[in-house]
Amino acid sequence: MRKGRWSSYINQKLQQSKLSTLMVTCFIAFNLLLVSVIVWLAYQSFSAVTFAEISKARLALLNESTRRGFDFITGVTGTAYALASNRELSSLLETMETGRLSQIHQRREVSRILDHTLVVSEGITSIELYTDAFNGVAVTMPDRIFPVDTISGDSWFEALEQADAAWVPLRENESGQSLIGYAQRIFDSRGGTVAYVLIRLSRADIVRRFSDMPMVLEGKVLLVDTAGNVVMQMGESDSVEGPKWSDNPTTSGGDGDSSSIIDSVWIQQHVQRGEDGFEVVSGKPGGAQLVLYSRPAMLQWRLVQTIPVHMLLSPVRHAGWQILGIAVLGLLCSALLAFLFVRRIIRPLRQLIKRMRQLEKGDFDTRVQLSFTEEYAHLAYGFNHMASQLTTLMEQVKDESRAKREAQTGLLEAQIKPHFLYNTLDMIHWRALDYEAKDISRMIVQLSKLLRIGLSGGRLFIRVRDELEHARCYVSIQSERLPFSIQYLEQIDPRIRGCFIPKIILQPFIENAVMHGHPEEGTLRIQVYMHEAESSQPDIVIRITDNGQGLPEGWELEATCGIGVRNVHQRIQLYCGKRYGVQLRDGESGGVEVTITLPRIETDEQLNLWLDGEKG
Repeated sequence: MRKGRWSSYINQKLQQSKLSTLMVTCFIAFNLLLVSVIVWLAYQSFSAVTFAEISKARLALLNESTRRGFDFITGVTGTAYALASNRELSSLLETMETGRLSQIHQRREVSRILDHTLVVSEGITSIELYTDAFNGVAVTMPDRIFPVDTISGDSWFEALEQADAAWVPLRENESGQSLIGYAQRIFDSRGGTVAYVLIRLSRADIVRRFSDMPMVLEGKVLLVDTAGNVVMQMGESDSVEGPKWSDNPTTSGGDGDSSSIIDSVWIQQHVQRGEDGFEVVSGKPGGAQLVLYSRPAMLQWRLVQTIPVHMLLSPVRHAGWQILGIAVLGLLCSALLAFLFVRRIIRPLRQLIKRMRQLEKGDFDTRVQLSFTEEYAHLAYGFNHMASQLTTLMEQVKDESRAKREAQTGLLEAQIKPHFLYNTLDMIHWRALDYEAKDISRMIVQLSKLLRIGLSGGRLFIRVRDELEHARCYVSIQSERLPFSIQYLEQIDPRIRGCFIPKIILQPFIENAVMHGHPEEGTLRIQVYMHEAESSQPDIVIRITDNGQGLPEGWELEATCGIGVRNVHQRIQLYCGKRYGVQLRDGESGGVEVTITLPRIETDEQLNLWLDGEKG
């Protein structure tokens, strides 16, 4: 029900709308849809291509940053190796056979070597030495030498026992800076571990390595070691001076945003060993993130960077708004052009509507100028032709009305005091009987019937049976006066005897047969057939045949000078229409064959319709 109401409402609105409004609206709607689809597809394609190119450029920059930024590893590992291979330091750490004063002296020398190394090494926060060689010596001044027990409880110490050196995550020191370090075992002359040297680097030291490439530090940057563990995190959520750093090397220490998605587990599952690449990861609160991982640098360490996609595409989005503005401006311009174009297209239609209204008011001389398009030219030609036809039909109707009035006037004039004529004929009839002139009396009776049926009270149509009686009276009168006999036969369909036909349509053709037939056999045979037409139209067909001389050579109905046959044909077409009328031709066995086609009119109501011109 609701759908039907909406459909009827829309149809009503469409019927009440102007064609120009509908065309402009449809044009704007189509252009809006087309422009929207094109802009959306262009923006998506441009965004995809731009995003891919930006990602490749960022990956190349990340690889270059990895290569340049991790050059400090060579210096750190070189410093640690220099300390581990320093024979003076190794000999100073062998204190088993020395006294207490010697151990104090040796400790000071070791501290001096560490201080000197720290001074000459760039980018190192501190150098610490962990050994049990000086556990029995009291510390007289602060230095960087600590017992092994200080680090034995750290999570990375066991891994160091399995290797000569390792990069390790460290807890915060007294300054509050998050550190990472490089630990190296120092061996004595017998191959045993005599000490552990730990070179500390603060997070700020590492970040400063990338300070000349600010684009690298957009988003978040993870420092990943050989095993895929996140050693350190740099980026927008943590300050360089005081970040929080977890002691667990397998997590990134983030605060629940994108860094919680990119952890050591994700890196181990997605990052291929020895390869670089990028991938888009859906972030929970921050949206999609672009994850770039560089090619491993020295020691198989690499950088993993996460950048919000909306940050990368902000210039593209700005360009998209500009394109959309240009598209809207173009749409407005196209709408204006469409309005002007439709207005020019609709102008001939409005002119045609104006002329039609003039035609409705009776101005049949109005005409439409031919338009510049083929379709409008056809419409204009059709309208002009219709107006011309209407003018012609109006003149034809006037002529037919005039002819009908003249025919009716002629019939009225023919009624020359019928009652006086009938009384006179009746008197002659009785006087003939007084003189026993029965032939004259019979002729007078037939003539009286002939005149009564012919006049018919001024009616134009009579029954078939009356028309047949009129024809018999005429034949009877002619038989009395002609020197040859007349054989008159009728074959009538009983179903049409009560139908109405125009009066006096048989007598003219019978008279022509009598006057011009001249049969060679001495007997004139006239046959009248009436039956229904074998067609879809309810028509009556009348055939009149004779055995006379036939039609003259070259005879035509339109060119005949006789008024009887032409009068019948014109009366039939006047009252019944152009489809009906009279046809004459030579009979197959000689003589003339007349065919009259009439409509089947059974009732007075149907007769009134035909006389009023509502049929035909």
